[in-house]
Amino acid sequence: MKNTKLFQYVVMGAFIFFIIVGAIMFATYRSTDTSVTNISISIWGTLPGDSFRTFISRYFSEMQIKHSVDYIQKDATTFDQELVEALASGGGPDAIILSEDSIVSYSNKIYPIPYTVFPELEFKQTFIQEGELYLVPKGILALPFSVDPLVMYWNRDIFNNTSVTIPPTNWTEVANLVPKMTKKDLAKNISMSTVALGEFRNVTNAKEILSTLLLQLGSPVIRLNLDGSLESTLKEEFGLKTSPTISSLEFYTNFSNPSKREYSWNRSLTNSLDAFVNGDLAMYFGFASEFLTIKNKNPNMNFDVAFMPQIAGAKVYSTFGSMLGFAIMKNSANPAGAYTVLSTLTSAGAVPFWKDIFNISSARRDILGQVENSAAKTVFNKSAIMSKGWLDPNKAQTSLIFQEMVESYTTGRENIESAVSTASDRIDALLK
Repeated sequence: MKNTKLFQYVVMGAFIFFIIVGAIMFATYRSTDTSVTNISISIWGTLPGDSFRTFISRYFSEMQIKHSVDYIQKDATTFDQELVEALASGGGPDAIILSEDSIVSYSNKIYPIPYTVFPELEFKQTFIQEGELYLVPKGILALPFSVDPLVMYWNRDIFNNTSVTIPPTNWTEVANLVPKMTKKDLAKNISMSTVALGEFRNVTNAKEILSTLLLQLGSPVIRLNLDGSLESTLKEEFGLKTSPTISSLEFYTNFSNPSKREYSWNRSLTNSLDAFVNGDLAMYFGFASEFLTIKNKNPNMNFDVAFMPQIAGAKVYSTFGSMLGFAIMKNSANPAGAYTVLSTLTSAGAVPFWKDIFNISSARRDILGQVENSAAKTVFNKSAIMSKGWLDPNKAQTSLIFQEMVESYTTGRENIESAVSTASDRIDALLK
């Protein structure tokens, strides 16, 4: 027993020692001066390895940067397990690519960048507002480098054929287009749909669309309390007559209810992305990164891109954004050196090389404010600026919770209040 306690004390002492050493090392590395050469770090992520290494090679060669990055692509389905096992054995990478929906699950494995090294004000002036999800009292969990916002793709031929000249700008206009564009027979079998909403299994990005509605109505989905705890806000009303979750769920599910004027989608239809590519769906809500996928699947399709619809009369515009950042691991042997390299990778000078290969919007305000020649990229960049996200405790589990919330209500297993309450309680259980 004494030996066990002694071992625990030794391990704890060693951990505290490395934390202190890391803090001292950070204090000596405030500058991102690329004259500090020959720093080698390893990064794990799920982005394509060939593309990432091409980005590093071109950027470092062009800018004559002498750092070395060993990027290892990991399978998204096994990333968590591989990282935990590597860290447990004292190994693992110096840094990882951290998405906004992995902040909660990885926060205890990350070395926060102290605000003495990168001041909070400077961070907020440099990166988009969604990047602030990476901010915690102890420092910065990750340096944002890209954001993939949810946008609206629309079929120009369907709009032209129904004499609709411009895409909708708010959700009320979306609902009002259903009678004009949706085609169905007397048995209400749909052959042409206006918009794919109301179901979950065959609606690509269903969770993100619902998240957009919630965020637009003022719900953060998950709240970070002053004591550092997290809790679901799905039940809360936020001063409104009806909670944002109930309003969002009711609006969303009306589109799959045959008795409603908005009826435009059902579970028997094909996946919404395929329906749009096949020309059977007027509007599709997808990420900016899906632009080339749509174009490649149907090169002859006459489509365009617009901003996500907003709440009618809203003064603040927002959409959901899938964000990526570079985070330093606690196990890194050189956290200060990792910070130097990651600062270089997220600098304004790196963005042109990144965009040329990945075609995803930067998370930097100075870059997003630049004029783009492409109309689509202009929409993507402006959408990136207004992107928001939430602190997801487990992206796979919360997706199932959102699905159950939708389906328990649409099938009549629960009324809308009960469906929302159950979802909120299940999320709180994940947070404990």
